[in-house]
Amino acid sequence: MTPPTPKSPSASQPAGTKVPPKTPSRTTPPGRSVSTPQKSRSETKRPNSSVKEDNSSEGDDTSPPSPASSISRPASEPPPFKPANLRHLTQKGLLPPLVYIPEGSTGEIYDSLKRQGLPLWITDRFLLLPSHIKPGWIRLDDSISLAEFFRRINSLPREKTRRVVMYSGDSLDDFIRQFSRQTRLDPKELFDAYFRYSPYIDGGILAGYYRLPYRLEAGPAMAYLTEESRRRFARLAEEYLGQYDPESFKRYLIIASIIQRETWHTHEMPLIAAVIENRLRRGMKLQIDATLNYGPWSHVPVTPERIRSDSSRFNTYKFKGLPPEPLGSVTEAALRAALHPAESDVLYFVKNAKGTHDFAVSYTQHLANISRVKAAKARRRVYRKKVQNTPADPYQPLPQSFFH
Repeated sequence: MTPPTPKSPSASQPAGTKVPPKTPSRTTPPGRSVSTPQKSRSETKRPNSSVKEDNSSEGDDTSPPSPASSISRPASEPPPFKPANLRHLTQKGLLPPLVYIPEGSTGEIYDSLKRQGLPLWITDRFLLLPSHIKPGWIRLDDSISLAEFFRRINSLPREKTRRVVMYSGDSLDDFIRQFSRQTRLDPKELFDAYFRYSPYIDGGILAGYYRLPYRLEAGPAMAYLTEESRRRFARLAEEYLGQYDPESFKRYLIIASIIQRETWHTHEMPLIAAVIENRLRRGMKLQIDATLNYGPWSHVPVTPERIRSDSSRFNTYKFKGLPPEPLGSVTEAALRAALHPAESDVLYFVKNAKGTHDFAVSYTQHLANISRVKAAKARRRVYRKKVQNTPADPYQPLPQSFFH
């Protein structure tokens, strides 16, 4: 059969006008009905349109709209399971060998497990986590799946733990050296794990006591230490600042690390914080020796030669403002002092013969305090040599009557 010749354009149409081609009609084989293809939601639903579109093709019966195209899911409703996520529930060998369950709400536990590397989906928080979960360390093997882990989360045995100390004022290098000797973990793996979990180059682990299992890996250890510290950072920030933002909180962590290096006495910490804030507000250099005790020089005495030779931003004798990073770990008392300094006009302080500090509002008063401290230390050296016949030690405690 010869195909029909297409009609030429009508003379009433202007030249150059494209004529849309006609859709060829489909011939339906005997015994088979024509099914109308359903249009997608984006085609059937147009914003700002008052005309309802007809989804049926010419000559075909109108098919009912699909429920998926007529019912939209609320934004707050969690997305449905995906086949890949369902595979993760039953697949074995996906879980880390050691998992820590913190104390807290279901949301906090979910966030912690996700940070530790569990392949979780948002629906797991609502459908799989029980309302009450026993905290502690759990050791897992390759034969357990995610679904079985959630089913047995409260019955799985918890690991025995030992106490680990993060000393106040210690740098990250100090802590990892000590922690590596205690646990026999590779220092490089500990450093890598710390920087993977903490937003701070130093000071990301709050000083204090922690409980860790005897058999340990670098990743879970640093995840636990930084997470517990972050939770306490967040609690203090919400108490004094209203919210916790790691980037803005870094300023207070730097100030707290300076305070921690300058004094062990908690009653002096708010006054030292006031000195730092007052000098920053006036555009003065901090000129604090402790800022040069950073990194590998954390326990090296600061000498005049060191002050002249150090050209880093940690040298507050040369540069204005705060050091670029925290100096080391801090206590909660030092952080509270940094977040809430004393209401005072003090600008100077010097360590006296008693081991505490004398504060001054003016430079003249500060010079008088320095002269008094030097005289007291000289008297102490004479007292040690002549009275007790012992080696001179300027920091050995003396009777209180000696200072009057």
